[in-house]
Amino acid sequence: MGIEQGSYRTLIVAALAIVLSAPAIASAKVSFIPIPEIVTSPNEGNTLGLLAVFLFLDEKDEIRYMIAPDAVYNPTKGFMANFRLFGYPTPTRRYSVVIGKSTTKDEDYELEFTDRGFWEGRAFVLASVVHERDSTERFFGFGNDSPQRECHPGERFPECGESNYTNNDTVAQATPGVWLLPYVNLNYRMRIRRYGVDEGQVDKLAFTGEAHPEARGRGLDTGVIWAHQTALVYDTRDATDIPQKGALALVYGEFTDRRLGSTTSFIKFGTEGRKFVPIRDGNPIIAGRVLFDYTSGSHDTPFWEMSSLGGRRTLRGFGSDRFIDFNRSLASVEVRTRVYQRHIFGVNAEIELAPFVETGKVFPHVRDSPVNHLHWVGGLGFRGIVRPQIVGFVDVGYGAEGSAIFTGVDYPF
Repeated sequence: MGIEQGSYRTLIVAALAIVLSAPAIASAKVSFIPIPEIVTSPNEGNTLGLLAVFLFLDEKDEIRYMIAPDAVYNPTKGFMANFRLFGYPTPTRRYSVVIGKSTTKDEDYELEFTDRGFWEGRAFVLASVVHERDSTERFFGFGNDSPQRECHPGERFPECGESNYTNNDTVAQATPGVWLLPYVNLNYRMRIRRYGVDEGQVDKLAFTGEAHPEARGRGLDTGVIWAHQTALVYDTRDATDIPQKGALALVYGEFTDRRLGSTTSFIKFGTEGRKFVPIRDGNPIIAGRVLFDYTSGSHDTPFWEMSSLGGRRTLRGFGSDRFIDFNRSLASVEVRTRVYQRHIFGVNAEIELAPFVETGKVFPHVRDSPVNHLHWVGGLGFRGIVRPQIVGFVDVGYGAEGSAIFTGVDYPF
């Protein structure tokens, strides 16, 4: 499978970032952590592999760089190799590079950069470019009650829900912002997204374009979105990556318009709140989140721009984007409890357990109630932490359709 032109540009910039980081990495003290990977997700199925984490420490034993390559095998995707570089050159600046390619059609190329130290700390910028192709994506139809039953190739599809496709997703975005008050900032995000849909690689499932005629004209054809968002944010958290106390609250509005070059026009708006409450001198910490997202569009709004629930960030007992509609509500609470702490592999590492409960729904109209007919998920998170900025997680969730295991970096919220 070839790499598109945009991915070549991403690879060139990624290679430049790696070359520029090489001198500092070569002179740093190194810590090595091998981690077996055993993942079960509703979309991908079982994935087995080995992750090798290299931590590069400065003279204060603080992490300045992390390299985390892995090699995994998935029955659908085949063998996949990933290279990851995370740089933390200053307390306010960071960047990451991800390069991944499978022996079939799956691939992942990511560049992210954040600097919160502009204008003597009064301004910040976040920027990223991501290209992903995932051959195990699922579409169940629209609505909070979309059926679970599998759609098999060659059958008639009036009653089934689960179908398969391959996404071809490229997103570039930049977010500058300024602090108006010590705890209040205003930011603007420009986002350009190109999304296409091809047949998937899950043989037992029908292609979404065949199983769901209602999706035709609503995202099955390649589309381009140029979106503009403004957000007002209140933030009293004591840390961005590993908060122990404080709150985050935001309201936002976003629009895209055909007259500006997008495939379709719509408006998004919503609000989110997070709260972190330390108990017994900071262990455990109760973390909570509530959000409401609304999309005001027409019936040609693509499904990949609508609100969704499911995956490693929302309703962690369901697969990615399990429920899709114009609007969504979500509430989450988890108790983050440190159960182990030790200087190991050259760093001060912590193990955290986090039982969690989540509930939410999607719905078609703004006037619909966001709190009836909710889906519920319960589970347990396992987190490995190296302060002040690294969190690796394994979250095991259980919902009405079974269990799911998700892994990744950073907290879910």
